[in-house]
Amino acid sequence: MNVSKPFIALSPSVDLDVLAVLAGSSEPRSGREIARRAGRSKTGVQHVLDRLVDHGLVDCLYSGRTRLYTLNRRHLLAGTVEQMAGARTELIRRLREQIGSWETPAMHASLFGSTARGDGDADSDIDLLIIRPMGISAEDETWRRQIDDLADRVRQWTGNHAGIAEVPEADMRRQYSEGPPILEQVRRDAIDLAGEPTKVLLRDV
Repeated sequence: MNVSKPFIALSPSVDLDVLAVLAGSSEPRSGREIARRAGRSKTGVQHVLDRLVDHGLVDCLYSGRTRLYTLNRRHLLAGTVEQMAGARTELIRRLREQIGSWETPAMHASLFGSTARGDGDADSDIDLLIIRPMGISAEDETWRRQIDDLADRVRQWTGNHAGIAEVPEADMRRQYSEGPPILEQVRRDAIDLAGEPTKVLLRDV
Protein backbone atom coordinates (compact mmCIF):
# COMPACT_ATOMS: atom_id res chain seq x y z
CA MET A 1 0.00 0.00 0.00
CA ASN A 2 1.07 3.56 -0.63
CA VAL A 3 0.86 4.70 3.00
CA SER A 4 1.23 8.35 1.96
CA LYS A 5 -1.65 8.09 -0.56
CA PRO A 6 -3.76 5.17 0.68
CA PHE A 7 -6.71 5.99 -1.60
CA ILE A 8 -4.68 4.60 -4.52
CA ALA A 9 -5.25 1.12 -3.07
CA LEU A 10 -8.87 1.43 -4.25
CA SER A 11 -8.48 3.45 -7.43
CA PRO A 12 -5.91 5.88 -8.84
CA SER A 13 -8.71 8.32 -9.72
CA VAL A 14 -8.96 12.10 -9.55
CA ASP A 15 -11.93 11.71 -7.18
CA LEU A 16 -9.82 10.01 -4.54
CA ASP A 17 -6.95 12.49 -4.88
CA VAL A 18 -9.43 15.33 -4.33
CA LEU A 19 -10.96 13.62 -1.31
CA ALA A 20 -7.48 13.03 0.15
CA VAL A 21 -6.74 16.76 -0.04
CA LEU A 22 -10.07 17.73 1.49
CA ALA A 23 -9.82 15.14 4.29
CA GLY A 24 -6.44 16.56 5.26
CA SER A 25 -7.65 20.17 5.24
CA SER A 26 -9.27 22.06 8.10
CA GLU A 27 -9.81 25.23 6.04
CA PRO A 28 -11.92 25.74 2.89
CA ARG A 29 -9.83 25.56 -0.28
CA SER A 30 -10.33 26.80 -3.81
CA GLY A 31 -10.49 24.43 -6.75
CA ARG A 32 -7.13 25.76 -7.96
CA GLU A 33 -5.47 25.02 -4.58
CA ILE A 34 -7.01 21.55 -4.43
CA ALA A 35 -5.76 20.81 -7.96
CA ARG A 36 -2.25 21.95 -7.01
CA ARG A 37 -2.16 19.83 -3.87
CA ALA A 38 -3.63 16.81 -5.67
CA GLY A 39 -1.21 17.14 -8.60
CA ARG A 40 -4.14 17.08 -11.05
CA SER A 41 -5.50 19.41 -13.73
CA LYS A 42 -7.80 22.21 -12.59
CA THR A 43 -10.44 21.21 -15.15
CA GLY A 44 -10.51 17.58 -14.03
CA VAL A 45 -10.60 18.55 -10.36
CA GLN A 46 -13.45 21.01 -10.97
CA HIS A 47 -15.57 18.29 -12.60
CA VAL A 48 -14.95 16.05 -9.57
CA LEU A 49 -15.77 18.81 -7.09
CA ASP A 50 -19.04 19.58 -8.88
CA ARG A 51 -20.05 15.91 -8.72
CA LEU A 52 -19.06 15.53 -5.05
CA VAL A 53 -21.06 18.64 -4.18
CA ASP A 54 -24.08 17.11 -5.96
CA HIS A 55 -23.68 13.98 -3.80
CA GLY A 56 -23.39 16.06 -0.65
CA LEU A 57 -19.94 14.76 0.30
CA VAL A 58 -18.34 18.16 -0.33
CA ASP A 59 -19.70 21.57 0.71
CA CYS A 60 -19.25 24.63 -1.48
CA LEU A 61 -19.30 28.21 -0.21
CA TYR A 62 -18.49 31.53 -1.82
CA SER A 63 -15.92 34.14 -0.86
CA GLY A 64 -16.64 36.94 -3.26
CA ARG A 65 -16.54 35.28 -6.69
CA THR A 66 -14.32 32.43 -5.50
CA ARG A 67 -15.82 29.04 -4.72
CA LEU A 68 -14.29 27.30 -1.70
CA TYR A 69 -14.70 23.63 -0.83
CA THR A 70 -14.64 21.55 2.35
CA LEU A 71 -15.34 17.92 3.14
CA ASN A 72 -18.85 17.58 4.61
CA ARG A 73 -17.85 15.77 7.77
CA ARG A 74 -21.49 15.07 8.66
CA HIS A 75 -21.93 12.95 5.53
CA LEU A 76 -22.37 9.20 5.99
CA LEU A 77 -19.19 8.51 3.99
CA ALA A 78 -17.02 11.20 5.59
CA GLY A 79 -15.73 8.89 8.33
CA THR A 80 -14.54 6.39 5.74
CA VAL A 81 -12.76 9.12 3.79
CA GLU A 82 -11.07 10.46 6.93
CA GLN A 83 -10.04 6.97 8.05
CA MET A 84 -8.28 6.34 4.75
CA ALA A 85 -6.62 9.75 4.79
CA GLY A 86 -5.32 8.97 8.28
CA ALA A 87 -3.73 5.63 7.33
CA ARG A 88 -0.18 6.82 7.99
CA THR A 89 -1.13 8.15 11.43
CA GLU A 90 -2.89 4.88 12.21
CA LEU A 91 0.18 2.89 11.13
CA ILE A 92 2.37 4.90 13.53
CA ARG A 93 -0.14 4.36 16.33
CA ARG A 94 -0.19 0.60 15.74
CA LEU A 95 3.60 0.39 15.58
CA ARG A 96 3.90 2.23 18.90
CA GLU A 97 1.30 -0.01 20.48
CA GLN A 98 2.86 -3.20 19.14
CA ILE A 99 6.47 -2.39 20.04
CA GLY A 100 5.45 -0.84 23.35
CA SER A 101 3.86 -4.14 24.41
CA TRP A 102 7.03 -6.21 23.90
CA GLU A 103 8.02 -8.57 26.71
CA THR A 104 11.66 -7.65 26.04
CA PRO A 105 11.59 -3.87 25.41
CA ALA A 106 13.67 -2.34 22.65
CA MET A 107 16.31 0.14 23.74
CA HIS A 108 15.05 2.27 20.83
CA ALA A 109 12.59 1.91 17.96
CA SER A 110 11.81 4.42 15.22
CA LEU A 111 10.22 4.68 11.79
CA PHE A 112 12.42 6.29 9.14
CA GLY A 113 12.81 6.53 5.37
CA SER A 114 10.06 7.22 2.84
CA THR A 115 7.14 6.29 5.09
CA ALA A 116 8.36 8.65 7.81
CA ARG A 117 8.84 11.42 5.22
CA GLY A 118 5.47 10.74 3.59
CA ASP A 119 6.85 10.26 0.08
CA GLY A 120 6.83 6.47 -0.33
CA ASP A 121 4.79 4.35 -2.71
CA ALA A 122 3.26 0.88 -2.89
CA ASP A 123 6.70 -0.70 -3.44
CA SER A 124 8.40 1.08 -0.53
CA ASP A 125 9.57 -0.82 2.53
CA ILE A 126 8.29 0.27 5.93
CA ASP A 127 11.74 1.08 7.36
CA LEU A 128 12.24 0.51 11.08
CA LEU A 129 15.31 0.93 13.27
CA ILE A 130 15.27 -1.39 16.28
CA ILE A 131 18.07 -1.21 18.86
CA ARG A 132 18.49 -4.49 20.75
CA PRO A 133 19.35 -3.83 24.43
CA MET A 134 22.49 -4.95 26.20
CA GLY A 135 22.45 -8.52 27.45
CA ILE A 136 19.98 -9.76 24.81
CA SER A 137 21.34 -12.11 22.17
CA ALA A 138 20.25 -11.79 18.56
CA GLU A 139 19.06 -15.39 18.85
CA ASP A 140 17.12 -14.86 22.07
CA GLU A 141 13.83 -16.70 21.52
CA THR A 142 11.57 -13.97 22.89
CA TRP A 143 13.41 -11.21 21.04
CA ARG A 144 13.37 -13.11 17.75
CA ARG A 145 9.65 -13.82 18.07
CA GLN A 146 8.96 -10.11 18.65
CA ILE A 147 10.90 -9.05 15.56
CA ASP A 148 9.31 -11.71 13.35
CA ASP A 149 5.83 -10.88 14.62
CA LEU A 150 6.40 -7.18 13.95
CA ALA A 151 7.42 -7.92 10.36
CA ASP A 152 4.33 -10.09 9.87
CA ARG A 153 2.02 -7.44 11.26
CA VAL A 154 3.47 -4.69 9.07
CA ARG A 155 2.81 -6.90 6.03
CA GLN A 156 -0.75 -7.58 7.21
CA TRP A 157 -1.48 -3.93 7.96
CA THR A 158 -0.05 -2.45 4.76
CA GLY A 159 0.92 -5.14 2.26
CA ASN A 160 4.46 -3.70 2.39
CA HIS A 161 7.66 -5.43 3.44
CA ALA A 162 9.07 -4.36 6.81
CA GLY A 163 12.68 -3.27 6.34
CA ILE A 164 13.88 -3.82 9.90
CA ALA A 165 17.40 -2.59 10.66
CA GLU A 166 18.25 -4.36 13.92
CA VAL A 167 21.35 -3.03 15.69
CA PRO A 168 22.71 -4.19 19.06
CA GLU A 169 23.05 -1.36 21.57
CA ALA A 170 26.74 -2.20 22.08
CA ASP A 171 27.44 -1.54 18.38
CA MET A 172 25.73 1.82 18.05
CA ARG A 173 28.89 3.93 18.49
CA ARG A 174 30.85 1.81 16.01
CA GLN A 175 27.96 1.81 13.52
CA TYR A 176 27.71 5.58 13.60
CA SER A 177 31.47 6.14 13.33
CA GLU A 178 31.50 4.02 10.17
CA GLY A 179 28.88 6.36 8.75
CA PRO A 180 26.26 4.03 7.28
CA PRO A 181 23.64 6.00 5.28
CA ILE A 182 20.84 4.46 7.32
CA LEU A 183 21.78 6.42 10.44
CA GLU A 184 21.83 9.69 8.51
CA GLN A 185 18.30 8.90 7.34
CA VAL A 186 17.31 8.18 10.93
CA ARG A 187 18.82 11.46 12.12
CA ARG A 188 16.93 13.37 9.43
CA ASP A 189 13.56 11.59 9.22
CA ALA A 190 12.93 9.40 12.26
CA ILE A 191 9.60 9.23 14.04
CA ASP A 192 10.12 7.80 17.53
CA LEU A 193 8.09 4.70 18.38
CA ALA A 194 9.52 3.36 21.64
CA GLY A 195 12.47 3.56 24.01
CA GLU A 196 15.10 6.26 24.00
CA PRO A 197 14.29 9.21 21.70
CA THR A 198 16.27 9.52 18.48
CA LYS A 199 17.84 12.86 19.46
CA VAL A 200 19.18 11.38 22.68
CA LEU A 201 20.29 8.17 20.98
CA LEU A 202 22.34 9.89 18.27
CA ARG A 203 23.64 12.59 20.60
CA ASP A 204 25.17 9.87 22.78
CA VAL A 205 26.92 8.26 19.83
